[in-house]
Amino acid sequence: MNRGTVHEALSRAELWVGARNARGQLRVSGGPMLEWRPTLDPADRVLIGWAGRPGSKRGVDDDGDGAVDEEIFNRRDDDGDGEVDEDEDLGFASQQVLAAEYVDDRPEAVNYGYPNGEHHEPLGLSVHQECYAWSVPGYDGIAGVQFTITNHGTETLQQLYLGLYCDLDSRGRQEPGGHLDDRVVFMPIVNWFDEGISRTSLRGLFYRRTCMTSLGRTVPVVRDAARGSGLPCAAVIPLAHTTDPLAMISNFAFPGARAAHDAARAPARDTAFHYAAFAQDLPPGQGGPPVVDGDRYDALAGRYPNAPANHVGDAAVLLTSGPFVSLAPGQSLELAVAFDAADDPDTLVTAMEHAVYVHHGQRVNLMPDDASPDSLSYDHGDTGINGHEVCLEPPPGLTFNYDPHCPDKFYAMLDSCETPPCPVDIHPSASEVTYASGHCVWTDLDCDLCTGFEGKETILRWLDPGSVPPAPASRTVRGDHRVIIAWDNLPEVLMKGGQVAAPGYAFAGYRLYRLSDWSRESEVPPATKWQLLAAFGRDTLEHELPLVAITDSTLDYDYVLYREKHYPVGRYRVTDLEVLNGFDYLYVVTTVSEKRVQEGNVVHVLRLESPLVAALDSIVVPHLTARKDVSQVWVVPNPYRARAPWDRPPVPGDPFGRHVDFFGLPRARSTIRIYTVAGDLVAQVDHDGTTGDGQAAWNLISRNGQDVESGIYLFTVDSAAGRFTGRFVLIR
Repeated sequence: MNRGTVHEALSRAELWVGARNARGQLRVSGGPMLEWRPTLDPADRVLIGWAGRPGSKRGVDDDGDGAVDEEIFNRRDDDGDGEVDEDEDLGFASQQVLAAEYVDDRPEAVNYGYPNGEHHEPLGLSVHQECYAWSVPGYDGIAGVQFTITNHGTETLQQLYLGLYCDLDSRGRQEPGGHLDDRVVFMPIVNWFDEGISRTSLRGLFYRRTCMTSLGRTVPVVRDAARGSGLPCAAVIPLAHTTDPLAMISNFAFPGARAAHDAARAPARDTAFHYAAFAQDLPPGQGGPPVVDGDRYDALAGRYPNAPANHVGDAAVLLTSGPFVSLAPGQSLELAVAFDAADDPDTLVTAMEHAVYVHHGQRVNLMPDDASPDSLSYDHGDTGINGHEVCLEPPPGLTFNYDPHCPDKFYAMLDSCETPPCPVDIHPSASEVTYASGHCVWTDLDCDLCTGFEGKETILRWLDPGSVPPAPASRTVRGDHRVIIAWDNLPEVLMKGGQVAAPGYAFAGYRLYRLSDWSRESEVPPATKWQLLAAFGRDTLEHELPLVAITDSTLDYDYVLYREKHYPVGRYRVTDLEVLNGFDYLYVVTTVSEKRVQEGNVVHVLRLESPLVAALDSIVVPHLTARKDVSQVWVVPNPYRARAPWDRPPVPGDPFGRHVDFFGLPRARSTIRIYTVAGDLVAQVDHDGTTGDGQAAWNLISRNGQDVESGIYLFTVDSAAGRFTGRFVLIR
């Protein structure tokens, strides 16, 4: 869904990985979406993180172990320091980060019966996926996605392609067939980046080069066929893929250099992208998408028929990168893309350029540099100096000789010398170094002075375009006709400690929002559906309630961070009494920062607020309090009619939003059994009322996984508190 609108821009996206296995067969994992699956471990789920949380600052050694941003957002002990419950040195690149891991060889995927009748043969791959989102205006229509694909099998894969099949749409939410009149058009985008000035010296003379980088793409955009329809445009943008510096070796006069070049397993630069455009309303092979592995591999390789130009229908695009020569066990490939959506083509072009800018990132100096007087000499390159962009170490078993300094750059890559008159004939001394596994050599492989200078040896991708304050950690506790919302004071600690927020902005307060009128046509609720329940500030000058009114002063702080006391969740507490039992509610607490700017006699107050974001697993449902006995249990609603007021339409991740609830359950463990009037057992619901919950829901699905029919149903409630029988009616 296009954020903040009622427009749909993306139906689904599928990661495709194609390869030739050890038996010479062409296989693709991820064509049908169910070929990728997480494990059955309950902890293997989508993780949600926010910038500003402890351990999330980029380019910083958060855990003090000497390494920077060495953890992966996966709730595992990646750096071996014993911390496994939380990732403690991450470096988040956006306001919100989501991460998930999945594989292609789960038994559920291998044994599944796919509609095309083809048996899934996995390649033995694991995927770590991260998604990035920003709330800064101009960047809030961008979703960045980073894939890391690892061969966890025992066979080396050959001739790999990485692809993303995207069913992009341009339709209104209330238009069931609005995606059937879309068209693919190609739009160019170009970004220029001023990287700075690189300098080097030769025989006491200093030379310089002004560094500008140009990145151009021609991107297929899905838009409505009718111009001026007011419907969105959407695109998926290629950003980067794995490269192999060995592919840059070009001077084969050195011993072993040609063999080293031929051993490269990936392209030299991240430009090996191409697109295919399909129409899902056309047959396979005639412009429709491929449905079997052999055809999918051909599509990844650019050998499968595309949809006719200017075709109007249900459009989809396939973004592909590769080929990658091989992927040995334990090796990984990476792919970075961005999804963009906007209300018109011009705005979309700007958004796509912003996406390229955000991913391009910045070069930073994280490794100590040599401060000796000869550090600017062209034949000195440790930690990214004088054009030396990579510390090159060949794989085991590969040895070759090469010149790490590329003296040819003095003929082609320099603007001028800084101490004229410049010499006419420049003959730098040639060097020859042996490259072998176990030791890396800083090398100017691309012969470009602008790709390794000023010691900025590390590239941080995915820039944060703004410093919106982070939201606090929060939790909700349901009760009988009430919901308690509690949160901590971490945003105040981080802002006072100078760790987050834009320059000049200070903590201003919190805002509490509730979502209660949402029919869930989409997985993400539109911003217009959120209701502001209350605003809390340090004072009441902005018509806000004072924070002190909701502060629990009896709760002691749990640790000191940046010389500020951090109080756990519960520091602030609000009780919402305007709720109904059995209904779904979502709550979000945002943080507000403000900056006061004086212009003459007028003071302007500028405010930034963390985004309104909530997930389906954050839904809270108020419940009736459990009773001491089982004297009266009743069903609500009774009779149940289709589309009851509290029903929610199914969406991915929560397919069964409908339910009837059993009220008046005892404060004990109980078993609810539902029967037909003929005495057949329909379903069983186990309920634990020992914590005080006196209400249990049933999703109207039988124990055989089928929808139940209309009719009269009987139920029994058995517990240590006694037995109760009753009846209710379903009208579908």
